Amino acid sequence: MALEGPAQLDVGDVRVSTAYELARGEERHRVAEVMRWRRIHLGEHLALVFQNRDTIRSTLEEALRTERIDDPERVAGEIVAFNAVLPEPGQLAAVLFLEVADPADLAAAASQLQGVEHSVSIEVAGTRVRGVPEAVSPPGESVPAHFLRFRLEPDQRAAILAASAIAIVTDHPNLGVSVQLDEEQRRAVASDL
Repeated sequence: MALEGPAQLDVGDVRVSTAYELARGEERHRVAEVMRWRRIHLGEHLALVFQNRDTIRSTLEEALRTERIDDPERVAGEIVAFNAVLPEPGQLAAVLFLEVADPADLAAAASQLQGVEHSVSIEVAGTRVRGVPEAVSPPGESVPAHFLRFRLEPDQRAAILAASAIAIVTDHPNLGVSVQLDEEQRRAVASDL
């Protein structure tokens, strides 16, 4: 099986200033549809959101807009930072979010789930691969989040591509769950390989 992986982003892939403003409404709608099937809820306060080149590029464009960055050198620097979180060939990448309705509850939830980023695995074809947290903060994210990479073996990738069932599993002392991906979620994850 040849590993292709996503191409790195370059300046020509990223819209800034007026170019992004003109496309922003349609782009946000398109990416919302892409993300719809990529968010996996793991219990009451945790979500795993699978990322790909399109979702990372969209986050980059929105971050450039928010920060009002249009200087070519600064844009190039941001592109380098965002390229660091693109999944490598044969990998899946995701952001693990702590979600609470009331910001006052965030500290308690974070305390209860401390270290949860080390307990998330993908289960496919009877095997598990644990997500590897990276010290990198997901660019453009301001909420408590952890970036995870899942380094899949060739047989695991083949099983995913052959439509095998996929589950996301946590084995944290305060959160042991196994969530079976539905067909739309499974297809979204498989499309990243």
